[in-house]
Amino acid sequence: MKKNEITLSAFHSKYTFGASLITIFILFPISIVFIKAVDVKYTVNQTQLIIAVLSLAFGFLIIVMKSTMQKISFIKTEDQFYLKDEKGNEVHLYDNTTYNIYNYNSRKAFMLRVTTQTATKYFLSPDMSIKSDIEDFFAKFPKKPNRKDFYIKAYPYLICFAYVAISIVLALFM
Repeated sequence: MKKNEITLSAFHSKYTFGASLITIFILFPISIVFIKAVDVKYTVNQTQLIIAVLSLAFGFLIIVMKSTMQKISFIKTEDQFYLKDEKGNEVHLYDNTTYNIYNYNSRKAFMLRVTTQTATKYFLSPDMSIKSDIEDFFAKFPKKPNRKDFYIKAYPYLICFAYVAISIVLALFM
């Protein structure tokens, strides 16, 4: 890592969001229905079947997240700041750029939101060791909460609630 350049590995937010919705609302219910329909008699076999089927369902999410990993470079040159993705697309960070960082009560990942004049970009990164470098890079810009931040913070809780609700409904009524 150069002093004026930070490279962040981040999951592609669009694909991760879509894959999590597909996993929770399509693959997980299908898995539960399949487990109940197979009607395995012995407890050991039931446990093995549950682990195998749920591993396949959630493995889809992990595969999508890992395969769509992207490298984002945050670059500072004299008085200009910009970010650059793997494809070479550059986004200039003007003085009115804002950002915010979320931990999700986790020591393993953080979310970075960068809002420029033209767009808002989200970067979910599993690389916690670079978080302090990111905060130092964005020290010039205001760290402001945004209305969209509510949805970013609420999304993991909504997914967990959906997971529990679907589990209960399908386990009791199927």
